[in-house]
Amino acid sequence: VVTNDDGIDAPGIDALATALAALDGVEVSIVAPATNQSGTSDKSTVGGAPHRSSATRSGTAGTAVDGFPADAVNVALDELHLTPDLVVSGINRGQNLGPVAYVSGTVGAARTAARRGIPALAVSAGTGEDADYASAAKLAVAWVVEHRAALLSDTVATDTVTSINVPDCSLGGSVKAILEVPLATGVAEGVDPYHSDCAAEPPAPPTDDVTALVAGHAAETLVPVEQP
Repeated sequence: VVTNDDGIDAPGIDALATALAALDGVEVSIVAPATNQSGTSDKSTVGGAPHRSSATRSGTAGTAVDGFPADAVNVALDELHLTPDLVVSGINRGQNLGPVAYVSGTVGAARTAARRGIPALAVSAGTGEDADYASAAKLAVAWVVEHRAALLSDTVATDTVTSINVPDCSLGGSVKAILEVPLATGVAEGVDPYHSDCAAEPPAPPTDDVTALVAGHAAETLVPVEQP
């Protein structure tokens, strides 16, 4: 199941669903909010949210949910009776780093799926007009390929979700290799992780998702399902 928080007609979900559907033997079902629900975390609608047939920006069929990202996951499981091996949420317009991860509807949808025993991946890119959805989609596909056997054997943990963030390299350079790093506890004063000079050499090796993006790296981070 592919969902997001930017809405079913956002470019990021279109890029993500198209890339995943190109994998052999992968069936993609799109269930996403009808409108932008950014910043709604894992909120859900009491009594459930209505849904209807819709499509992505490029015309791929899906289901639009009049509610939050978490509602979209619940509709997929409870109303559409889908039985996914994985829920992938994104590609979000705007990175979800450090404490912001718990505010994110993109990550919130993933956390909702994991609470229900479904492994989940959240994917986020930059905020600019030329957000690097292509790199983010490529990394999402690589993650699915790497973990496919574990997903099919139900051995992927669901006490955390994986969050992949891709830097905005608008200040120079291109996206560097993905790093597995912990979730930052905060963003230091004067640091802007959302606009990276990806050609610059960092003064020290990255230690978390924020410093990874500042250094021009994509970041792969485990986010606990329940906020500490």
